[in-house]
Amino acid sequence: MPLKPFRPSIALVYLVLGGSFALLSLTFYVAGFQPLAERLREAHAEIIDHTLDSTRWLVQGALDRHIALARQTASRSAIRQQQMRYLAGELDLADLRAFATPKLRDALQANDELLGIRRLGPDGTPLLQVGWSPAPLPGASTCTLPEKGDRGSGIRIQGPFPLKGKQILVYCSPLHDPGGTRIGMDQLLMDAAPVQGILQNPHGEDLRTVTLGVVAADGRLLFWPRGEIYQAARQHLQAHLAGNPAGDGIHIQHRPLASVDWRIYGVVHTRAFFAETDRQLWRLLGLLAILAALIFAAKILALRPIIRALTQVHHLTEQAHRDGMTGLFNHAHMQQLIDREIERSQRYKTPFSILMMDIDHFKGINDTHGHPVGDAFLRHIARILKDWARTSDLAARYGGEEFMIILPETDPHGALSMAERLRQEIARQPLEHRGQKLRVTVSIGVVSCTGKAGGPSRAQLVRAVDDALYTSKRGGRDRVTQTVIDAGIPPGA
Repeated sequence: MPLKPFRPSIALVYLVLGGSFALLSLTFYVAGFQPLAERLREAHAEIIDHTLDSTRWLVQGALDRHIALARQTASRSAIRQQQMRYLAGELDLADLRAFATPKLRDALQANDELLGIRRLGPDGTPLLQVGWSPAPLPGASTCTLPEKGDRGSGIRIQGPFPLKGKQILVYCSPLHDPGGTRIGMDQLLMDAAPVQGILQNPHGEDLRTVTLGVVAADGRLLFWPRGEIYQAARQHLQAHLAGNPAGDGIHIQHRPLASVDWRIYGVVHTRAFFAETDRQLWRLLGLLAILAALIFAAKILALRPIIRALTQVHHLTEQAHRDGMTGLFNHAHMQQLIDREIERSQRYKTPFSILMMDIDHFKGINDTHGHPVGDAFLRHIARILKDWARTSDLAARYGGEEFMIILPETDPHGALSMAERLRQEIARQPLEHRGQKLRVTVSIGVVSCTGKAGGPSRAQLVRAVDDALYTSKRGGRDRVTQTVIDAGIPPGA
C-alpha cells in the first residue's frame, strides 16, 4: 500500500511524538533539572560557609585557650602580692624571683603550648623570666597596652614571629593591684602550631579548591598553609587585600575573629570547586537527550548527588555543633544559641536565664585519679544534665570542666531553684570507679534576664554569668550565685 496518503498522518505522529518529547524535556529541564542544578550549587556553596565558620571557631578556640592561660598566669594572687611588696620596697628582687620563679616554671611545664613567661614591672623593667624570652623578637620585646585592653579582654596578641624553628605568638597581659592600678605586665610566648594546623587541614577540605588563611587588620597575612600548591591562592588573596581584582574564577569570603582584630579568609577556586557538580549536571543532560524513555529514572539519579551533598552538610554541621566527649553542644554553637535566645527574649519580652557551672577542684581529680577518671567525670556530669534538663533547655560543654545551660522562659526565682536542685543532684550522685564512689561538687553562676527592652549583648551576658560563677568559687565553692538583669548592662560594663 502506498504510504503517500498516510504521510500527513505519519508526519503528524512524528510531530506529536517530537513535540511530546520536546515538551517533556522542557518540563523536566524547567521543573526538575534547572532547580536541581541551582540547589546542588547552593548545597556545595553551603560547604564553603560551613568551612569558614567551623575554622573560625576552631581558631577562636585556640586563641581563647591561650588567652585563658594568660589570664590564669596573671591572676596568681600570691605572686602578685609579692610583686606589690617588691614595688613598695618591702622585698628585694632576689627574694621576689626566688618566690615566683618556681611557680611560673610549674605553669610553664603544665602546658605544652606555653613556651616562655616574662614578667615586667610597671616601667617595663624585666622582673621574672622562665622558658623562652621574647627579647630576640623584633617588636615583641615590649608591649603597648591600651587602658582597657583589646576588645575588653585586657590582653593584646603580637606575632606570629619565627623563633627557634617555631612560629610564636606573644600574649601581653596587664597586671593590676586590687585597687586597679597597673603594677606590671606578663609576656607569654605561645606555640602558634595549633592555629597553623587548623588551617593546614580544615575538616579534610581540599585546599586546592578552598584555601584558608588568617589576616590582620592592617592586611598582613599571618597564617597560610605550607606548600607550593597554595601559592597561587595566596597571590589571589594578596591582590584582593590590595584592592585589586582577585582573578577570574576566584571567590573570596571572610569571617571576623572575636578576641583579636584578625579575620579568617577563604579563597575559593570556583571552577575547581564546582567541577564535580558540573560533570554530574552535564552527565544528566546527556542522559536526557539520549535516553528519553528513561527520563524519570534519570531524574531519580539526579537527586542522588544533592541528597549526598545535603547529608554531608548535615553531618558536618552536627559534628561542628557537638562536643565529642560529652555529646553536649560545644562552645562555638552555644554562642549562636545565646544570640538566638537574646533575640527571642527581646522580640517577645519573655524572661530567660543562663547557668554556668564549673566542677570544683577538677585539677585535683586529674592529679589524684588520672585524666581518664577526669574524662569520666565530664561524661558523668553530662549525663546528669541530659536527665535533669527540660526539653527546651540547651546544655553545652563550654570549655574544659565548665558547662553552660540556657533556660528559656525561666524567671529569676525559677532559675535559682533549678540551679540549686542541679547542684544538689550532682553532689548526691557519685561516680562509680573501680568499686569506689567518687563524689564531686560544682559551683554555679546564674544570670536571669527579665526580657525588658534594651537587654544585654552576648558578650555582656557571658561576662556577667562568668563573674557570678567566680563569685561562687571565691565564696567557698559548692554554691550558687545569681545576678538579675532588669534593664540590661550599661555599655562598657
